[in-house]
Amino acid sequence: MPNWRARTTVFYGWWIVAALFFVVLNTGGTGFYVFPVFIQSFAVEFGWTVTQISSAAAVWALVYGFSGPLIGMLIARFGAPHTMAAAAGLWSLALVCFASMQALWMLYVGMIIFGVAVAGTTLVPSQTVITNWFNRYRGRAMSFMMLGFGAGGLVMPPLSEWLIRQVGWRQTWLLACAVAWLLVIPLIAIFVRTRPADLGLLPDGEPAEDGRTGQRSGLPVKQALASSSFWLIFAVYVLQLVGLSAVNFHFVPFAVQEAKFTPQQAAFFLGMTIGFSMAGRLVFGWLADRWNPAVLMAIASAFLACGPTILVLVVIRLGLTQASVLWPYAVLYGFGIAGSAIMLPVLVGRCFGELHFSKMQGLVMSGFAVGIVVGIPGAGRIFDTTGSYELAFQLCIAAFVLSAVVALLVKPARHHAKFVWE
Repeated sequence: MPNWRARTTVFYGWWIVAALFFVVLNTGGTGFYVFPVFIQSFAVEFGWTVTQISSAAAVWALVYGFSGPLIGMLIARFGAPHTMAAAAGLWSLALVCFASMQALWMLYVGMIIFGVAVAGTTLVPSQTVITNWFNRYRGRAMSFMMLGFGAGGLVMPPLSEWLIRQVGWRQTWLLACAVAWLLVIPLIAIFVRTRPADLGLLPDGEPAEDGRTGQRSGLPVKQALASSSFWLIFAVYVLQLVGLSAVNFHFVPFAVQEAKFTPQQAAFFLGMTIGFSMAGRLVFGWLADRWNPAVLMAIASAFLACGPTILVLVVIRLGLTQASVLWPYAVLYGFGIAGSAIMLPVLVGRCFGELHFSKMQGLVMSGFAVGIVVGIPGAGRIFDTTGSYELAFQLCIAAFVLSAVVALLVKPARHHAKFVWE
């Protein structure tokens, strides 16, 4: 007898999308955006240098990136709900570790745990679930879920800063831990299911025929790894991450130190970039259900290239420092961020199918660590050597343009004839 999940008038996959929205708003918003808010508190209380604290963030990025394949295998073995719930438990453990810190090594241990926890509660598991539950509406479902990341970027940093002023930084971490147990873990346990067949349903809410609940198809992992498509997608992701990490991390220092914008203006346009990326997620999600995802990924890379191009040509070369010149940057670059985020899982799913999606997406996302390690310190070294971010941003433009060219080489339907069914 079908349970209430299968009997809802609205296709149950959309309830999962809503639940994942709030999950990634908290875990993604905290994991990707909140840590810089605490840097000043750590420096004041412990006397740690910015280099020491930033190195801990680099450790998090490495662990997060290289945890992708592990999370993908765990999802394939135990399912998304169990993997995400366990990772959310680790997330709460890391938050308690941060709240009780007394020495620098505790920050690094916390960041290692945090890296695995964020990987296990954000992109790979949520994108795997969306890929399994949706086919025709995959792009739109992915975009609605990914709006949670943008909302987390807008909400969590100012909320955390306010809480630090009201109750202190240790208590702020503990409140985040309470949210994990009162909201995140219950949402995962109650709503998230790995695939529609778990409830006797088909993707997109299609009616089952002859009692059949649908099969999943995909390319075997070994064949996928031996294909040019995998390495092309991996190259696109790494190239984008090199440019994204460099521009995102160094935008505020560039705007304040080199371009002489006020800190308030820099922070405002950083927020506007996130805001326009939220609008862009809806646009690219709608287009992903209609257009070739490889072409859309190339378009996203072109939008990304527009961001540093504006900074180099308009701000550095022409010397225009009116705040209004940053509006085109925020719009175009924000849409590029959105397109990159939405199209990667869609492209992986279209190329390799749903059968081994979690493993394939986890392997592709290991490129996160490569991009971060190259992009952030590389741009910083160029600035320290030349006194300007111009060369660093020019290299980011080249990386984005190259990623667009490589994306156009991907043929999503190339391996469909080799798919196996389960």
